[in-house]
Amino acid sequence: MVPLLAGVLGASAVACGAQNDDGTAGDGERGLTAALSAVPASSAELPLTYRDVRTARRLVATGASLYRGLDGYGVWELSGRPESRATFRTRYGFDAKNIETSLLLGSQQSQRLTGTFDVDAARAALTKRGYKASDEGGDGVRLSKDGQASFAVSASARVTDWLDGATLPLEAPSDAVTDDSAYRAVLDCLGDDVYEASLYGKRPEYRERGITLVGVAGRVDGTKNPTETLCALTPSKAAAERAAGKLRGKTGAGERYAGSKVTVGEGETPVVSLTWKNATKSGLRPTDQERTGELLRLLLS
Repeated sequence: MVPLLAGVLGASAVACGAQNDDGTAGDGERGLTAALSAVPASSAELPLTYRDVRTARRLVATGASLYRGLDGYGVWELSGRPESRATFRTRYGFDAKNIETSLLLGSQQSQRLTGTFDVDAARAALTKRGYKASDEGGDGVRLSKDGQASFAVSASARVTDWLDGATLPLEAPSDAVTDDSAYRAVLDCLGDDVYEASLYGKRPEYRERGITLVGVAGRVDGTKNPTETLCALTPSKAAAERAAGKLRGKTGAGERYAGSKVTVGEGETPVVSLTWKNATKSGLRPTDQERTGELLRLLLS
């Protein structure tokens, strides 16, 4: 198979809508749709990773063996290191507990956090470390240092940029991926009551293989009964039937997704979906698809 996944599986890809601390659906302001409304339409081909950080933190605390893939909550500064409130306040000027959602664009290209941030404290903390501050518009400030990631901070969002190229803005752009009918179709399928999700980008080479856009997202009832759903938008009914057949091959007796149901939607460009129960077994933990890309590879084979 042609290596189409380069740059995708290296990213911790996306999840839909927010939840309250009891696991119920939130008001939508912290959900996947709201998070993706900050992604410019020009970045539609790039993979995206979303976390409802507050829900992820609670799930890791109550079931580390099942939810270990969520450790770090999609926040780059927490990945691979113990969470330290003191370190955050000193280095970045805000408390990690104030983060509500995280969104990663590409393979560590740009990160956008939402929550509550003290702009003056962020400015003070980073200027002490040699960063230069400049106005970002509104109440925002950008902090830059040669050879280092740059940061843009407002009262409600914080953006980290590592590489040249596409970045995430502090404020929602006028033309976002959520205005794209393909993204809307996949978001409708995934639902807005999820706590983690990955979207793999609307890439021309995927469409050539019968797939327009793929997303995987997880939901949970409190801390019990977690499931994940894959939603694949296809360019035709024939492509949908081919995709469904590939997925059904993984749901038979003895297969990883045995007993799971594959559905094919209506219309000329149907969405094909597969929902499975999460478990502690390898490949079935929440976010395992981000790391292995098993089902995406299958659909593109």
